[in-house]
Amino acid sequence: MMKLKKEYIFIAIVIVLLVGYLSVRETNRSEYKLPAIAKVAAADINRIEITHQGGTVVLEKKETTWQIQPQAYPADSGKVTAMLDDLEKLSLTALVSESKSYSRYDLEPDKAIRVKAWAGDELKRDLQIGKPAPTFQHTFVRVGDAPEVYHAQQNLKSAFDLSAEKLRDKTVLAFNLEEVKGIAITREGKQTVIRKSETAPAPAEGSPPADAAAAKPAEVQWLTDQGKPADLSKINRLLSMLSRLFCDSYPDGKSISDLTNPITSIVIKGKKDYTLTLYAKTEKDAKEYLASSSETGSVFTLSDRQAEPLIADPETLTGNAENPEKKN
Repeated sequence: MMKLKKEYIFIAIVIVLLVGYLSVRETNRSEYKLPAIAKVAAADINRIEITHQGGTVVLEKKETTWQIQPQAYPADSGKVTAMLDDLEKLSLTALVSESKSYSRYDLEPDKAIRVKAWAGDELKRDLQIGKPAPTFQHTFVRVGDAPEVYHAQQNLKSAFDLSAEKLRDKTVLAFNLEEVKGIAITREGKQTVIRKSETAPAPAEGSPPADAAAAKPAEVQWLTDQGKPADLSKINRLLSMLSRLFCDSYPDGKSISDLTNPITSIVIKGKKDYTLTLYAKTEKDAKEYLASSSETGSVFTLSDRQAEPLIADPETLTGNAENPEKKN
């Protein structure tokens, strides 16, 4: 009986020690300190440097816009805004590894994305970005050159794994539709000019004075210099396309002075002239056209799908139009 009692006491002591050990071990694991992340407002960041396999991309803020340096190419404002938001809200949530083994996290030197951000001359962010965690709600990261791997909130890789080409603003023509007063299209040496004409509607018989009720909108017509009416729906489609035109790409090694054989030039007349010029294909099987515009100093490409309505005979804009005078 005494022997059995001693065994119970021994077992109880072992259980207490084991519980104590596990408790201390779990406490030690959960009480590590995450590195402090300095606060920085997105609006204060004026330089971002991204280094990855494709090289280094430098973004600099010039007044209210961002540029890709050293060429001073305009950067895509939406993509830069996403970066700034992630940099401002950077938050580490857990320590993942201290083993200095980085391959499973895509944090080895040839795969990690190094991101640095400055506010003025002060370095505010220095981060190595690996692959997203399995949940895709976190990303494996290192802070500077420190060996530890952490979970950071958000999928940071999608925001920063971008080349200079992908970061360039693809907007090559932009204007307010309300300001447009005319269109001049030159194709094969022939110019077609179409002007906007607004006519106040005639008041109906017995109608109240104009100031007694909201005035009806003016009737809009588009007329050629010869007085031929253009198809309103076709004009609206053309202007809508051109008012926010995005290119496919900016080919390397091309300058506007090298371009020859223009096939179509379109001038939108508004507060100023907005010009788009498309050039003949240099290769028969090419899937895109080279182009230039008054809004960018670079050569860019437009896909066949984009270019086809722009290089069409301008007579198609008037082919199906009806003369309102013939309706009466």
